Amino acid sequence: MRKQDITYEYKLTELLLDISHPNNKGIVFVLLEGESDIRLFRKLFNLSKCKVEAIPGGKLKLEECVGKLVNIYPLIIGIRDADFIHLGAKLYEKTNVFLTDFHDMEMILISEDEVFSSIVFEFTDLPKDKHSEIRNNIMLSIEQIGYLKWLNEKENLEYKFEAGFQDLISFVNLKIDFDQYFVRVLSNSPNAKITDKTIILDKMKVLKATNPNPLQLCNGHDFMKAFSKYIKQDGSVKNVNDEHIASSCRMTFTFNHYCRTGLYLNTKMWADNTKCVVY
Repeated sequence: MRKQDITYEYKLTELLLDISHPNNKGIVFVLLEGESDIRLFRKLFNLSKCKVEAIPGGKLKLEECVGKLVNIYPLIIGIRDADFIHLGAKLYEKTNVFLTDFHDMEMILISEDEVFSSIVFEFTDLPKDKHSEIRNNIMLSIEQIGYLKWLNEKENLEYKFEAGFQDLISFVNLKIDFDQYFVRVLSNSPNAKITDKTIILDKMKVLKATNPNPLQLCNGHDFMKAFSKYIKQDGSVKNVNDEHIASSCRMTFTFNHYCRTGLYLNTKMWADNTKCVVY
C-alpha cells in the first residue's frame, strides 16, 4: 500500500498488531504528525529501542491514537506541533503527548543560529553578523499571516490557508499585501464566519498587543516559503524552494542542537521515569 493511501484506521490497526507482537516488548513507539517529522526524528531517537511512526490525519488524530494505545501499551509517546498553544493561558494536558518548544519543528530548526546561518551561507554571500536580522525580517514579513491563523484557531473562523502568498511579500517594508492575501483566503473559505476585513484587522490588533514571541507566532512552512523568496529575490539563485530549504535545515540540525530543547528534556525525563531508553 502506498503511504498516501494509508488511513488513520489502517495505521491504528497496524500499531495494535505491532505493540502486541513479542518481538516489540520493551520497544518505545514514537508517533508523529507527518513524514517530514520522521525524516528528522529517526536520526534523533535510538532506533534499536524505538519505532518512529507517522499517524495520518493531523494532530488531533495523533492525540486520539496515543490516547487509545497508551491504555493498552504504556511505552507510547506522541510529538506534535505546539502551533499556538504556548501563546495561550491554558496548560496542555494530554497523556504522553509532547509539544515542540516553538510553533513547530521547523521554527525550532531556524531558531538555531548555526542551522540558520548554514542555509544563508549556502545560498547567499551575506555576512554572519546580518543573519539574525534576516531571520527577524522574514518573520516580520509574514507576521500578519500568523495573526490571522492564530485568530482563526481561537475563534474557529473556518478559514482555509491554501493560497500562495510569496508574491505578496515585500522585504522592503517587511509586510505582506494583506488586502490581497485576505481576498485569497476568503476565496478558498466558503464557510468563513467573518468576511469583513476591518473586523479582522481590529481583532488582529488585539492579538498583536500581547507581543507574542515570533517563533511561537510564525508557522514554519510559511517561514520556509518566505525564506525561499528572500534567497531568490536578486535573481542569482533560482532552483531552490521551501522544501529544499527545509530539507537542508533538517540535515544541518544535529543531536547536540536537539539536546538544547525542552522537547528533548521532557521526553528524556519521561523515558527515565518509565525506565526505558529512547536516545
